[in-house]
Amino acid sequence: MTITVEQIKSILAGTEENLRLLQEQPEYQALEQSENFVTQNELGLADAIQALSEVYQAITEFECDLVSAVVSSQLPPSGISH
Repeated sequence: MTITVEQIKSILAGTEENLRLLQEQPEYQALEQSENFVTQNELGLADAIQALSEVYQAITEFECDLVSAVVSSQLPPSGISH
């Protein structure tokens, strides 16, 4: 199975949005506030949302850097006029 960068970004953005919606649900909030709700390393849903956001942003920045590098490589050297 082949997946494009746009599909990866779409999955990340969609998952982030779904987790934000879940985080707002009273049922989830009640679970999270329960004294029996414990996660390994004390990570929570907010941490997962932040991580997805950072991965999405890193991919976007990489794409921008890649486009800039391609455009720069196609420009004539400075100081030379045609």
